Amino acid sequence: MIEIQFDHIIHYIDNLKRFEFPGQYLKIHNGGRHEKLGTYNRLIHIDLSYIELLDRFDHGRVKQQSKTNEGKQSFASSILENDAKQGFKKICLRTNNIEGLQQELEMKGIKTIGPIDMTRQNKKGHTLSWQLLYIDTTLCSALSPFFIQWQQSDEARRSELQTHFQSHLKIDTVGFRTYQRQMMVDNWQQWLGMEVVESSDKVTVLQHPNTPVKFKITEGKEDMIESIRLIDETITAPVQIRIKGATYQFVPPNDTTLNKPHELA
Repeated sequence: MIEIQFDHIIHYIDNLKRFEFPGQYLKIHNGGRHEKLGTYNRLIHIDLSYIELLDRFDHGRVKQQSKTNEGKQSFASSILENDAKQGFKKICLRTNNIEGLQQELEMKGIKTIGPIDMTRQNKKGHTLSWQLLYIDTTLCSALSPFFIQWQQSDEARRSELQTHFQSHLKIDTVGFRTYQRQMMVDNWQQWLGMEVVESSDKVTVLQHPNTPVKFKITEGKEDMIESIRLIDETITAPVQIRIKGATYQFVPPNDTTLNKPHELA
């Protein structure tokens, strides 16, 4: 099995340039533009794993790209789902061997799209490069992750980005809700080597041996990514913030249950 790590989660926010996260729990840094896709981002760096806040600067370009074979699977096209409803849209897993990962997935009968070469300009005018690989979601749940291989090594990226890291935070769990929970659990186990670390009648928690981030899959009436939970070393009581269609949960290191959270927004 090719090694994978949790890389990032995408939160679509309309009018992102004016957005500020309440309560100063998360620091947002400028990102850049995906010219071909018509999107731009701002970034919340935790460590090498991060939260990508995404919006459109060219609605027509996003719509046009969504009609292409590659574009219809892209993270940008996920904005258009559910009438461009704000909220978490995709998760991305990182690999250092994207072609090997593609071969492994296709040997298991999983149709993929890519690898696709991508670039964007950051605010300093530097070009960042990476490759993306998508699972063809016409054959499976739209909640399936996509995959990234950065041109730079993890060590080089850490050296470049570490001044933005919020070292008091750690991404603990990403929460999903789906009407096809068992199928999703089976697929992630078979395709990605995930392991069940907790299970009940309506909830299954998965984790990959290479990443500390857990994936909580709850039985529901629709497919959605509903929450992200972060362990915060600076707080003594859990906090929950519901904003722009997404739920952010902050818990102290000694309490990851999020019992009776304080609602801020």
